[in-house]
Amino acid sequence: MKRNSIGFVIIMATVSVLGILLIQFFFLKNSYDLNEKKFHELVTSALRSVASQLNDYNSKLHEPGLKSSDSCPVDQISNNYYVVNVNDVIDPNLLEHFLEIEFKKRNLNVPFEYGIYDCDSKKMVHADPLKTDPFEASAKSSKTLDSSSCSQEQMMYDKRIPKVNKKSKACNLPTCEKYTYYFGVHFPDRSQFYNSRLIGWYFMTGILFFVVFFFGYALYVIIKQQKLSEIQKNFINNLTHEFKTPIASIELAAKVLSNPAIVEQPERLREYVKIVGQQNKRLSDHVEKLLQMATIEKTKLQLQLDPVELNSFITESINEFKNSQNGNAYSISLVSKVKSATILADKLHFSNLIFNILDNAIKYCHEEPEIIVRLEETRKHYTISFEDNGIGIPRDYRKMIFNRFYRIPTGNVHDVKGFGLGLDYVHKIVQRHHWRINVVENPRKGSTFILEIQKSSK
Repeated sequence: MKRNSIGFVIIMATVSVLGILLIQFFFLKNSYDLNEKKFHELVTSALRSVASQLNDYNSKLHEPGLKSSDSCPVDQISNNYYVVNVNDVIDPNLLEHFLEIEFKKRNLNVPFEYGIYDCDSKKMVHADPLKTDPFEASAKSSKTLDSSSCSQEQMMYDKRIPKVNKKSKACNLPTCEKYTYYFGVHFPDRSQFYNSRLIGWYFMTGILFFVVFFFGYALYVIIKQQKLSEIQKNFINNLTHEFKTPIASIELAAKVLSNPAIVEQPERLREYVKIVGQQNKRLSDHVEKLLQMATIEKTKLQLQLDPVELNSFITESINEFKNSQNGNAYSISLVSKVKSATILADKLHFSNLIFNILDNAIKYCHEEPEIIVRLEETRKHYTISFEDNGIGIPRDYRKMIFNRFYRIPTGNVHDVKGFGLGLDYVHKIVQRHHWRINVVENPRKGSTFILEIQKSSK
């Protein structure tokens, strides 16, 4: 599938999933609002019924001619707190009993707490009823209210209505200045009411998020596979070019050497023999690099750790690198601020690591390569930095250059051939040694690879 087609499919699929999520959210919110309204209606109905029953009870105790009020307004102070006007004194035993019965009738199986306004303290109080017969208990004790704090009408009612023996304690429910005789009911947690009615929607929403998760993972795999496919395609193209050039050169040199007259031209003979040797070594290097990476990938790389003195080892590696570049002289210098630094490392792979970084610095440079290798130390690390004057690495690609087969895109210009394996090898060797490496830009607009080696690795 082409890149544009995949992009179109991803966009359409993403829009579809977002649309489904929005629809699901709309229906879930609508269902929640309906249940919120239903809860309010049921609570209001239950509280009005409780207030009516309290008034009926009180009316039986009043003297003839004193009528109870049928008006029992219910005010919703907040989402979970209601205040009910009773216009009469309230027996806490009866209140709790009526609340439980009315809530049970309407399947309001939610925790609640109630409070009764006390005109003495002008606060809401909660009464813990005794487990005794309310009429027996009321005959044993009664509460005398301060005439200065309560109305004369309230005192009259208190003398006529027997009180239940109770222990009152203040609660944190808010008061309401609108009424004198009232009680409040607070619902700390209404989740039981909603969960029982929204469990189907919760289940469907959970399934939807589960599907969205796997959809996102599938998109991630598709995009990753597409990138991998492009990287492998570029790798095969680079591999073809890298092998085709030395093979063509060897083939051409073989034709020239097969001519008997070449013996009469010793200078030309030596030149073509040299070409064959160089191209053969080039092929060998490519094959060795591929086999090396395959070995690291298939098996756990076993490092042979030996003591390495960094100053002498880096100097020796730089000299070997210069000698391997077909006699080309490059400016590679070591600037060391450490007199003596010994670590444990695999000499072969450490040397290859240095070779790969220096080789990249030279290949990706449009000027005369000038590389400065700096050796420094901190309290916990030795730091080796490779500073070049090359073309640099854009910030967006600095984390990806250590991935296998990855090469920075250059459009249709491929002036530098390679497999994208060198820095992957460097990264793996760094990881196996438990070191760290990163790349930054330097003042010369080139790149600086910084290798950190812990001193504790000695």
